[in-house]
Amino acid sequence: MSKLDEEVFTPEPPTRNGERNAWLVAFLMVALWLIFKVAHWQTPPALAVLVALTLGVAILISLANWVERKTLLAIGSEGIRFENGLRRVYLAWDEIEQVRVRPTLWGRRVQVRGKATQFAFYTLGELKYRGMVRAKTGFAQGEEILRQTVLKSSLQIAEQLGEEVVYIRQPKPISR
Repeated sequence: MSKLDEEVFTPEPPTRNGERNAWLVAFLMVALWLIFKVAHWQTPPALAVLVALTLGVAILISLANWVERKTLLAIGSEGIRFENGLRRVYLAWDEIEQVRVRPTLWGRRVQVRGKATQFAFYTLGELKYRGMVRAKTGFAQGEEILRQTVLKSSLQIAEQLGEEVVYIRQPKPISR
């Protein structure tokens, strides 16, 4: 599939507040640990564990934000492409066997499954506090991406359990 005939979608940019706060706490924990070491005080074992945990959390949040910034979905005439910095998936329309949509706290989670691979994305979700939108997550055009994926893959609703919907490719009738 040529990248020229694709419509490219990117998710809402992630807020960097959590990442900043995690690195600030990790820095403070490392500084506290260094004070204990330089002053030759006995370092509590829990402090070393907290330093490791806060550094680990900061690294994981940074990785998650990096992956989110690298994420894109591209819909073309022949299929759909998903990239997120860690993996690249391409599914031709006739390779898509199932699309599963389930509600989440923010937006809906959409799983696109083929025989050998799958990927998932989230439709637009909004974090509200006191009636005001504080953060957005997922793809603002997520519902349109879902609609195009189902239509271009020729999928039909197989089951609907509450707000969860599963679309599948209907088996071709056996010709005699």
